[in-house]
Amino acid sequence: MNPNQASRPRRTGLILILASLSLLAFLPGLRAPFFYDDHNTILMNPAITSPQGYSRYFHRLETFSADQARMFRPLVLISLALNWNWFQDQTLGWHLFNLLAHILCVILIYFLMESLSGSWQMAFLSALLFALHPSRVEPVIYLSARSELLASLFYLLAFFLFLKSQAQDKKSREIILAIFSLIGFWLGLFSKDIAITLPAVLTLERMIFRKLNRKSVFWLGVFWANALIYFLLRRALGLYTFLPPARPRPVLENLLLQARVIIYYLRWLVFPIHNAVEVKFSPLAPATAVISIIILMIILAAGIYLARTRPLIGFFILFFFIVLSPSSSVISLVVEGNPVRVYLAGFSAFVILAELILSGSSAGVFSRWKTGLAALYFICLLILSLSWASAWQSPGKLWRETIKNFPEHSRAHNNLGIILESKGNLDQAKLEYFSAVKHNPENPSALVNYARMLFAQEEFDRAEIYFRKALLLEPWSCTTRINYSQLLITTGRLEEAKQLLDEVSFCPGYQAELDRQKKRLTDLLKN
Repeated sequence: MNPNQASRPRRTGLILILASLSLLAFLPGLRAPFFYDDHNTILMNPAITSPQGYSRYFHRLETFSADQARMFRPLVLISLALNWNWFQDQTLGWHLFNLLAHILCVILIYFLMESLSGSWQMAFLSALLFALHPSRVEPVIYLSARSELLASLFYLLAFFLFLKSQAQDKKSREIILAIFSLIGFWLGLFSKDIAITLPAVLTLERMIFRKLNRKSVFWLGVFWANALIYFLLRRALGLYTFLPPARPRPVLENLLLQARVIIYYLRWLVFPIHNAVEVKFSPLAPATAVISIIILMIILAAGIYLARTRPLIGFFILFFFIVLSPSSSVISLVVEGNPVRVYLAGFSAFVILAELILSGSSAGVFSRWKTGLAALYFICLLILSLSWASAWQSPGKLWRETIKNFPEHSRAHNNLGIILESKGNLDQAKLEYFSAVKHNPENPSALVNYARMLFAQEEFDRAEIYFRKALLLEPWSCTTRINYSQLLITTGRLEEAKQLLDEVSFCPGYQAELDRQKKRLTDLLKN
């Protein structure tokens, strides 16, 4: 046996330590309530609370959320529907499911790194960083982030099984392991499309570690062929393959913005000094964009160079960019960035940190100092994770933290306003809605919410201005039309209200409310 690999008893002990510390780090968040998109994806979604067969998730893409956003994540939806069946609205069971997925990811990180590096020390430190780092808190505690957890779990499983298959001398074992690796790949694709990067990662691993032979070329070809099948499947389902038709930002602008976001991710992975649900850097100064691009180009060039001299480090630098590419490149997404997206990609930073901790002399004063600093760093990570997991018990606190770090984040102001309004703090809610509109005059949800506050204070003329702005941005928004119709009814403009509501007949997530408003209006017109 390789002396750097752990014996079976030691490996078992290390895995138990990793699992125990993973559980400890997130204990305070196990009682966290449903949060943000959980309401749209779970609580208001009849496809989850009253499923009509799990097979619908594979072809009825509108089942993803109450507002019928079209996304292809059938395995995630099956897990959510099962959780609802088992736990209803008691979130403890939901969080334990997420935590179990995270612990399995940590264990797979250990086995994967032991296979790649041949060192149990490197495997343990990499897995420990992955387990405890505060960037894990949001993916584990936020139920709607389950797609990232499941995709990462099956991604790591497929990666590990592929390595095992390539190390087999017996053809039958090679084929069995490779087939199970392919199954893991598809389970990852059924969870989130970040799994599409796996063939590129497998190819890179074979090339960097000089293991590109006839056997690996064949199986890599099979993986790439399956990736093509997945793209064809998305196309058949009416989903975009590379660029979404509706983009919040032009491609080049998004690429420059994501360069700045990735710099934030890198700093945050090493020094996680503040908590934020989402990040916001737009509008981005040209100088900032240029500096960010230059830094990333230097890091990328270093990865290519180190791929020959320090293969493990070079591989994981490139791994970081490949895994992030679906969410942090030319594909423009509404949310500029959040910690969920670096759940798997952050693995790279942890490997490099582990390498720094283990490198150098193994004896002497310097080594003792380095060991002490590393232990202190791990303790700080654990304390931060415990603190941030605890913060998830108070959604308002999360949005306040986000606003503190990104004061111009319109969506954060709007979501904090919703929470304050639900608690009866209407004056403060109005201020938050106003801030949301101020920082982004084209945020339709904030416009509607601010208009509702004005309407409640009988500022009808001002409220109508904001309702009209929201309607221009989202002409078929049910919530806008329902709330605006209430203003029209109150001001005696019943025919206008009827016309406004008659233009919509289908209202995902708000159908009952629309029907009630239409019935009320019909009764008023009769009288």
